[in-house]
Amino acid sequence: MTPPSRSLVRRGSLSALAVLGLGIAWWLYPAANRYSVLTCTISYLGSPDANRNPSGWRFYQVGMTALIVLMLDLLRERHHRCVRGTRSLSGLASPPLFGAMTLLLLAVWIPDSRTGDWFGMTNGALHTRLAILAIPVMGLGLLLDTLGAFRDGVRLAALWPAHLFAALTGTAFWKLSEWERMCRADPALKHWPGDGLHSTPLWEWILFVYLVAHVAWMARAREVPCPTR
Repeated sequence: MTPPSRSLVRRGSLSALAVLGLGIAWWLYPAANRYSVLTCTISYLGSPDANRNPSGWRFYQVGMTALIVLMLDLLRERHHRCVRGTRSLSGLASPPLFGAMTLLLLAVWIPDSRTGDWFGMTNGALHTRLAILAIPVMGLGLLLDTLGAFRDGVRLAALWPAHLFAALTGTAFWKLSEWERMCRADPALKHWPGDGLHSTPLWEWILFVYLVAHVAWMARAREVPCPTR
């Protein structure tokens, strides 16, 4: 029997650590604080504030760090498999992809908390800014990767994971924009977190979970060799 490769062992270990850390953080979240994907962001699991996760937030940091390192490893494999020169669209996709992951990693270690002081900002304010900045940076990388794959000869139908990601993102933007209009029309409605499919935390969870799956898909070998020019 062929022993598993080092990369498989490494990724298996990172995956296990991610599941364990995030699972414990979820389990330790105080029942009185009522964690729900409809009302609480992912970052609430990593907040030491008394009304969030004062006992489990460090486990969140460990688990989420392992998950982001795993995604960085997958993006590194994607880079080695698909990039043939920095002038290619696939090559141009790598800097924003790695940059967005770096921003997310920084946000993990600056908890979404009311404490701290960063140039007049709380930890939570800086955390939110880093996370928001990562969104367009990641979007640019995903767009360039998809265009690069199509230019390299991958069939349009084979890029269905990218189409699904675009559809989910578009639906999220539509539902959240719709909620904004509803809040302006009815002052009795609360802007945060949004109701049902208008929930901001819900769409954050959906898009982040799909992002993890999409990065794993990006690391797969493409149907045709990438151009050497």
